[in-house]
Amino acid sequence: MGWSSLHQHSAFRIPGRVKAWIEKVPCAGTVLSLLGAAVWMVITVRYLLALNSDAQTGLQVKAVAHPDEAWDLAYSFFSRHWVKLAACMAPALLLSLLRLRRPQLLLPITLVCTWFFVWWLGADLHGNLQRAFSDPLGMVATPGAYFVKLALVGFLIMSVPLLWWLYYRSTIMDRYLVRNFLFPFLLCICGISAIMITMDLLNNARDFVEAKFGFWKIVLYYLVILPKILVTITEAGLLLAALYCLGRMSRYNEITSMMSAGRSVIRVIAPVLIFGAWCSLAVAALNYQLAPKADRQSEEMRNEDKKSRQSTVGVEYNVPYRNREDKRTWLIYKLPYDISAKNAISEVWVFQQKPNGDPDRVIMAKKAVWDPVRKSWTFHQAQITIAGPDMTWVKLRAADKLVIPEPWKETPGSILSDRLSPEFLGVPELISYLHTNESLPARSLAKYEATMHWRFALPFRCFLLVLLAAPLGIVSARRGLLGGISMAVGLFVAVYFLSSLSLKAGEGLYLPPAAGAWMINGIFLVIGTVMLLRRSSHRRPWDFLNPLKWFRPRS
Repeated sequence: MGWSSLHQHSAFRIPGRVKAWIEKVPCAGTVLSLLGAAVWMVITVRYLLALNSDAQTGLQVKAVAHPDEAWDLAYSFFSRHWVKLAACMAPALLLSLLRLRRPQLLLPITLVCTWFFVWWLGADLHGNLQRAFSDPLGMVATPGAYFVKLALVGFLIMSVPLLWWLYYRSTIMDRYLVRNFLFPFLLCICGISAIMITMDLLNNARDFVEAKFGFWKIVLYYLVILPKILVTITEAGLLLAALYCLGRMSRYNEITSMMSAGRSVIRVIAPVLIFGAWCSLAVAALNYQLAPKADRQSEEMRNEDKKSRQSTVGVEYNVPYRNREDKRTWLIYKLPYDISAKNAISEVWVFQQKPNGDPDRVIMAKKAVWDPVRKSWTFHQAQITIAGPDMTWVKLRAADKLVIPEPWKETPGSILSDRLSPEFLGVPELISYLHTNESLPARSLAKYEATMHWRFALPFRCFLLVLLAAPLGIVSARRGLLGGISMAVGLFVAVYFLSSLSLKAGEGLYLPPAAGAWMINGIFLVIGTVMLLRRSSHRRPWDFLNPLKWFRPRS
């Protein structure tokens, strides 16, 4: 927002001296930017010099002896000083927002998005890069799927300045249509999100009290589940906004005026279709991995301070597993999906039998760790009981750390193979599961394969619903909008119901999993295209859907 538009609102009025200084000093933004960068560099250099002091010798030795901890120290340095860079550059950014006009804000917005993307990329690489090449559950690693996630989220962040540039490069009529569309769209998104958050807050208020959540932790909790909320409500927001915007402009003959200027119906609504396509890509980036993990992470946040033994999403309790080939039985109290040093497998019993079926030994451990690199098991605080020849337990030995020398075929992924719910797995995890369990029957894998295709079919519905709503929202000034709205809502219900039915058919292998996820989208894509073409030729778009009119003779 430029200075002239800010000054029109009383809430943004600034004293005259400050206004005069902002207007007269031509290089104020550059000076503040250079000053902020210099301050940040001084802070960073002082911190680096402090690391080389004698007081930090132990830290240096620790970093050399343990490469993993050196990587953690490097990330800690990066995250701390990258945030300090934002604080040092904030005055220059604020001045740019007050001084620059709207098209000139492209550079500050690009710099902010780049800073945020680099910060997010560093955090994600620190937490997930090693997991991408060595899966902690012991499944087949899928580094390609992980880098696709980085590309999708990078597009989502860096597309903001791209949309800003496209908006100011477009024509006046396109910008007018976009403004009329964005206001109801943002209103729907914010309103529906507020309703869902309020309902969730009422349902989980007791859990927040028991877990002793403060205000900021509650805010963090809803930031965690925000991707799932956006994936759920974006298509409804697009449908309502398209119907309201195009219907209102039609009633005031604004669509007719645009077409009188030589534009076709498709060219008039092109900005809305482009925005719907961008929303599909944005929802695909969220639904790729962030949204599926939101339920799991939010449930873990609610139960991290509770001592109940009830199962939570993302953690499996009381897990039995039988390795018939090696005659080994496992009983695990807690087995999390995201295995880490802080979230380990706990309270493990392993019963080993001899080849003839007689008992051999029992391992009872407080914690079990599976090394995905060495592919070996290590039990901590373990006790080993060995059976004697007369079927009695004769030896009891304790060990703080018991490393199994022989390679066991069991991995956390194989133990969880029949318990992993595809609803809480992202695309990389689903691909890993399918590659790891290729030998299983097709019916056992159909649900996971259908869910993987659904991760992309669901975001496509954002563009599909805009395509369906656009021709129904354009009506003549003398004809009511109720018919088009009713038809659009009916089509939305049909898409939602038939998509769910088709997906279940794919999960049950009544249809191929890919067809179950995409078939309804393909059918309604054809219907939406035909409706748009009929609206372009000034015919009622939904008449061809009425079977009673298929055989009516033409006049």
